[in-house]
Amino acid sequence: MAKAAQNHDEQTMKWADALAALSSAEFMEYLRGCRWFGGKAQTLRDVQLLEAFTVGDVGKLILLQVSYLEAPAETYLLALQLAAEGGGLVDALEDEAFRAALLKMIVDEQRLCCDSGELVGICGADFKARAKEMVQPVPSRLLKVEQSNSSIIYADHFFLKLYRRPERGENPEAELLRHLGGGKKFANVPGYCGVIEYKAEDAEPCVLALLVTNVPCEGTAWTSTLRALAQSQDGDIGGSDLDQARRLGEISAQMHLSLAADAADGDFTAEAFTAEYRDSLCQSMGKATRRMMQLLEQQLDVPNDEAAGLLLREQEILRRHTALMEHPINAKRIRIHGDYHLGQVLDTGGDFIIIDFEGEPGRPLNERRIKHSPLRDVAGMLRSFDYAAHTALAQRTERAEAWVEGVSGAFMSAYLATAKGASFLPANDQELRMLLEVCLLEKAVYEVCYELNNRPDWVAIPLRGITRILDRNAGR
Repeated sequence: MAKAAQNHDEQTMKWADALAALSSAEFMEYLRGCRWFGGKAQTLRDVQLLEAFTVGDVGKLILLQVSYLEAPAETYLLALQLAAEGGGLVDALEDEAFRAALLKMIVDEQRLCCDSGELVGICGADFKARAKEMVQPVPSRLLKVEQSNSSIIYADHFFLKLYRRPERGENPEAELLRHLGGGKKFANVPGYCGVIEYKAEDAEPCVLALLVTNVPCEGTAWTSTLRALAQSQDGDIGGSDLDQARRLGEISAQMHLSLAADAADGDFTAEAFTAEYRDSLCQSMGKATRRMMQLLEQQLDVPNDEAAGLLLREQEILRRHTALMEHPINAKRIRIHGDYHLGQVLDTGGDFIIIDFEGEPGRPLNERRIKHSPLRDVAGMLRSFDYAAHTALAQRTERAEAWVEGVSGAFMSAYLATAKGASFLPANDQELRMLLEVCLLEKAVYEVCYELNNRPDWVAIPLRGITRILDRNAGR
């Protein structure tokens, strides 16, 4: 007993020393090198330990508050272990025993207490019967991919996502998957299995991890589209390209119909386009446009004809936004995917499965739960077609644009046929085209800002997209 107590005390001291190092300059540099760290462009002020939960005696889940000199503080989630030698810290997700402990927390609905809160495993209702029969520990592997979160596959049956930058409040991804899967409303999403939540007194819960069924696939629709374009002759549109675009249009509409179907649940009840909503949307778009113009002026060191031309058209873009205020929008707003593109769709070889319902990662969580026109999702997919074509056919602009026009037309025809008569679509064709155009413009403006901050070499794609939208309707 004395030996065990001594070992425990030694471990406690080692952990105390290791956790104290999380506020060091060396650790701040480590954070900057992590793919999932979103504050690379900011000047770090300090790092503070918020919580440290011991998971299965094999490691800890750590919540850190990262503060900046000129930006709001952010919370980050780390999984850490003590190194076998030296007393330093290593990534606990590399250890299969730690990964097994995370799954066990959900399956057994464990509760782990700490000074100011608790960690709670919650097993989904449809998953409980299967969970009881599960033989543990389940073999697992950590996905070695560049992501803003971390992902674990368990025996090719389950997929666990750890949210590296968790936020308090209802997690939109967990919420939407529970809703879409309930009563088998929509089959083209992974099955919801459970979550790990952090709960603190007098504060909203915070989802740290989400467990869903794993979807065997051939990659995302983005990778399969690029592969097909590379294999085609000069980007010619094949029958399979059009068939896949039509199927994407169908399941996109089916997703929106499912999200609009529940009138009893206030979080999913369709709402009108009120004047207040249109005004806030117009203000948000104007703010994003002005930010884009500032970034173009500040960050484009190399002369760029597209950027230079766009800098002269700020008022033209703003006028498109204000068109929203001129007439009432006779359509409903619903919950949407929020970050919909080819990379958020898995290609199973025979169909498509839609994933990653977090919404745009750059927006606060409460904004990602706001109801919008589903044409925002439609615009995201149409813009993704544009990205794919101009990535695969970079030196063949005319071919790329012809391909985009063809697959976009097939997608839209199937989408509108499937969603025909839905309350979220304007019945008036002119109103529908106007709303879709505004959504396309909003998405492309967001893309320019994103690319300037993350991938400057890609900025020409959304710049050309904005120019085409403006030129296409210059006579309006």
